[in-house]
Amino acid sequence: MAETGRVTSELLWRATLVAVLIDTPLLILVGRWVSSELFGKLKWHLAGAAFAVYAALWGTFASVYFWDAVYKAVFPAWSRWLLPVGYGLLFGAFALAFWRVSITAARWQAVWFSLLGGLVSLVGHGIGIRRGLLRVPLLAEASAASALVFGVFEFIFYWCAIVGIAVAGRKLGLGLRQGHG
Repeated sequence: MAETGRVTSELLWRATLVAVLIDTPLLILVGRWVSSELFGKLKWHLAGAAFAVYAALWGTFASVYFWDAVYKAVFPAWSRWLLPVGYGLLFGAFALAFWRVSITAARWQAVWFSLLGGLVSLVGHGIGIRRGLLRVPLLAEASAASALVFGVFEFIFYWCAIVGIAVAGRKLGLGLRQGHG
């Protein structure tokens, strides 16, 4: 894919503000919409949704759109088409761990789950930065701080979406079972 611009720290800080403005109502929504009882039943739906979301993200962005501009500098060439499945499995496992931690909270388990999902970005992006992520031309004008902070709010969005997909998947599954029962 041809490079069309550069990601700067200023752009990432602005994107962080936009992400906060999107994440805040999403966190309120999942906090009100997903009861403790429902959240307790979502374990495998969350894992499946996390697998699907991260496999799609890595397949679309890392393996296709930004492979040449970014990811080939960070990952070996042989891993290009394995990244979606590998990261899907990894984040599916994270979803199980975050579900387990979140069900211990007295309230707002889905919110805690989404916040843990946001924080996990610090690990992955930190490793990426150490491996040269911010040395590629597309990202060379971005600071580590702006990239890391943006990543937290980017991932909170994904994990709120994972909760929504899990709830929808569970309801669809129940509806299909009731329709055939």
